[in-house]
Amino acid sequence: MEFNVVWIWAAVATVLLIGEMMTATFGLLFFGLAASVTALVVLIKPDLGVEVQLIIFAVLGLMGAFFGRKWIKQKLASRAAPPIEVDSNSEFMVDRDIEPGAEGAVLYQGVPWTAVNDSNEPIRKGDRVKVARTSGIKLMIQKVTRG
Repeated sequence: MEFNVVWIWAAVATVLLIGEMMTATFGLLFFGLAASVTALVVLIKPDLGVEVQLIIFAVLGLMGAFFGRKWIKQKLASRAAPPIEVDSNSEFMVDRDIEPGAEGAVLYQGVPWTAVNDSNEPIRKGDRVKVARTSGIKLMIQKVTRG
């Protein structure tokens, strides 16, 4: 049975890429790609020493991790999140006290949300509130005053 280093690098690449699919952190992606490229290099030039193979793998993996992760993070951060649609005319009742500027969990349209008291007066349990706006994935709420 012949020992073929190409298959070892292919197996390393496969394990790393499967690990990346399970974590989706981009931490293993570039090392998996580096192992794939190393396998191709060894396929083309099979007499490369193990030290050279490890250097190729390490340099490609580290360069990919450093430059590629930064590039991917910039691309993902630049994507605009879709706006959250809320009915600004709807009112609902809160089930806990929320001080001005403080956060609290609320149930809005049957779904739990993080809400921020966007007014200068405290919101008390049982008060009716409305959504003034959203900030990211938080509801900015204000107490409804009847006048």
